[in-house]
Amino acid sequence: MQAARVFTFLFFLLAQVVSSQVFYSINPDYLKSKQEGNNALTRYTSSYPDTSINIIHNFLPRNYMGNVGMPSPIYVFNYGTSELGFRFTPSAYSNDIFKEEEVSYYRSKGPYASLTGIAGSKKMQALKLIFTHTYKDKVNIAVKFNRYTSLGYYLKQQTYTNNLFVSSNYTKANKRSGYYFYFLNNGNKNQENGGITFDTLSQKDLLNGKDLLPVKLTSASRDNKEYKAMFNPWIRLNNANDSVVKVHQYLQLKSKVAFNTYKYKDANPVGDKFYNLIYLDTVQTYDSTRILKFSNEINYSILSTDKNAGVSLGYKNELNQVWQKADSSFSNNLVLADAVWRKAMLSSDSIKNQKGLFETGFNASYIFNGANSGNYKVETKNSFTLNRTKQHLIFLNVLYEKRSADYIYNYWVSNNFIWFNNGYRPQEMFQSQLGYVYNKSFSLTFLFQNIKNYLFFNNVAMPQQHAKALQNAGITANYSIVLLKHIGITVNDIIQSTTNDAYVSVPKNILTARLFYTGSLYHNNLQLQVGAQLQYYQSFYGYGYMPSSQVFYLQDRQMTGEYPYLDVYLNARIRPVNIFLKVENVLQGYAGKSYSFVPGYYQPDRAFRFGISWMFFD
Repeated sequence: MQAARVFTFLFFLLAQVVSSQVFYSINPDYLKSKQEGNNALTRYTSSYPDTSINIIHNFLPRNYMGNVGMPSPIYVFNYGTSELGFRFTPSAYSNDIFKEEEVSYYRSKGPYASLTGIAGSKKMQALKLIFTHTYKDKVNIAVKFNRYTSLGYYLKQQTYTNNLFVSSNYTKANKRSGYYFYFLNNGNKNQENGGITFDTLSQKDLLNGKDLLPVKLTSASRDNKEYKAMFNPWIRLNNANDSVVKVHQYLQLKSKVAFNTYKYKDANPVGDKFYNLIYLDTVQTYDSTRILKFSNEINYSILSTDKNAGVSLGYKNELNQVWQKADSSFSNNLVLADAVWRKAMLSSDSIKNQKGLFETGFNASYIFNGANSGNYKVETKNSFTLNRTKQHLIFLNVLYEKRSADYIYNYWVSNNFIWFNNGYRPQEMFQSQLGYVYNKSFSLTFLFQNIKNYLFFNNVAMPQQHAKALQNAGITANYSIVLLKHIGITVNDIIQSTTNDAYVSVPKNILTARLFYTGSLYHNNLQLQVGAQLQYYQSFYGYGYMPSSQVFYLQDRQMTGEYPYLDVYLNARIRPVNIFLKVENVLQGYAGKSYSFVPGYYQPDRAFRFGISWMFFD
């Protein structure tokens, strides 16, 4: 009864504040966007913000080490790879950074902003911001910012995450020239505790305060920073006023600079006895690595006047400098090729509305000279929209690449690990992804990977290569339905397999199910959803984590448990405001103690979260 009074009071409070907002757009084309890539060939598509309340309670991906902002292994096979060229190390913070390919450029019919605030147990606080505005239909500026921090349930688990990108694009009134620009910054800072002593919880510790448990590292921390800026001016070479012109020719330049720092500190390496070897300093550890990257690219592109077909050829030079106890330089020269083609299917009536759309894209890059000479990547992405209204879609993506080992596999110098000139062969990978989507209520995706010369870290956290080919496969199915107008059921099932689980460790089945009540109150002004979400992971050998090198490595000492992760939540929307209340891991203390995915690190105990998100169109 008390909860109902609080919610009613909150509704009327929000209703009074919301009524002060002057304008709210429902135009699906109010906001358009496209992602960083070959910007001459890509085009803006409708990107109206998602106003549904089905998953707003899942505000951040699950971190498999138990606290937002910490490193996290990848336990789900995913399609795609980063752009070809030198790479220092795979990111251990893939959940908590803005990637270059996620940078978006916007065009809008006015200002748009979204502000989200989240708070909860153990001083968990998060702020998410998006703002964009197009001035006089010429220049657009966009800002996306994430900041979150959390104390965590265990000792020495505090995290700080800051992600920012600023993007801008400009097109001159006569559409003869323009530019694309972005600045990106990722900051990931956290304490490193090495996991709890003995790796597992005892029965008596299950319901006690976890901050009383001893941990393996008492004075260690990690601080990673990334700065990246790109400027991409372009000009159209031909005169658009010529009525016989069928294609436009573009010349675009792209200059990029990136700076990364990786710092690991440990004030008590001898006393903690966590590491077997100490090479450089027994008093304290201060491992610092810096990477500086410059690249310049030039592209010549031909694009049809309706922007439905185009090809592009380019050249790119990159220079990379690495400092890790000594200086190293790596340069590469690449040739690039891109192509796109789109074909609209029109309805048979006199109006000739677009009924369907076929889109295909091709991308190839080859390093003909430099440190990674002989590397190449070829990819094609294809989609066929059978019915735009019902969002009836089939897609097929195929990728093949040969890529040199990341720097960390061949060379590494730190206080606890040193290896030189491992000479690992380039890794070869084939990937294919086939999918079907119907009206957001059903989707089915199949992923296949064939990998030769697979690179990994063995059970002592040292790099190793598996020369023979191995195959990975995954099927993801989603289904949602609302029965009797109010009872909703959503099921997501991920089935995975690998031909060699001695080198690849993932759960064979991940099942997520939601059961909820949905409806509208207060004369349809309030959308409401109350439900429960259950998640299940089939038992497997989770990866171990090495703080010094921030890598995840194979281990066969401890299997994960088949623990039921149950959350209960309330989602609500009073246009333009969304709110949620959530209790995570409701069964903690009642369903056993096997809620760990990485030895020594546990998922959060029962935790309360609250969030509010607000959209502005004025």
